[in-house]
Amino acid sequence: MDIRHIAGELNPYTKQKVQEGQRAKNSSATSSSSSRGDKVQLSAEARLRGAALAEAGGASDVRADKVRDLKERVRNGTYKPDIKKAAANLLRDDINLLT
Repeated sequence: MDIRHIAGELNPYTKQKVQEGQRAKNSSATSSSSSRGDKVQLSAEARLRGAALAEAGGASDVRADKVRDLKERVRNGTYKPDIKKAAANLLRDDINLLT
């Protein structure tokens, strides 16, 4: 289905981009079957984050029972964090970033 001119004529630049996109689509449709399909390229940062996430998920030091307990306490409204300790940790982390 091809819907055109809903909001009036496209400006020449946009029209040119649309035509280029159609040409690229048509040329890729006529290419060989070995080059068909989608391709994904991840940046080095994305690959690093994925590796870190995989490592963190498989780490034995993840304490699922403690996490479950904290989630339950937050849901019930019984979790009372130590605000002074949290502030001290934030300041410590900021100082470590500066040095």
